[in-house]
Amino acid sequence: MIVDINGLVDKLENLIPIYSKKFSISNDGARKFIKLSIEYLARTEFKLEVSESSIGGDEEKIQELITEVMRWDEDEFDEEDFEVIGYCQNIR
Repeated sequence: MIVDINGLVDKLENLIPIYSKKFSISNDGARKFIKLSIEYLARTEFKLEVSESSIGGDEEKIQELITEVMRWDEDEFDEEDFEVIGYCQNIR
């Protein structure tokens, strides 16, 4: 199964202005942060294959990833998470 990363980010559109304000970054930066966070989770916790625009792998693991990502709220990430995921990718 393959899932489009930008499609997942679009489902979290409501978090973009929240993370933008929380981490003092642009909305584009917040969108990129969410995308990188999804990719990071897919690689590390779910051991899925991540490409530039999609995540592929076992259907059950993909569904679990989607369920986890859809649970995210404004308190999902703190400054340390942002530093690890965001600063490493030069989000600004």
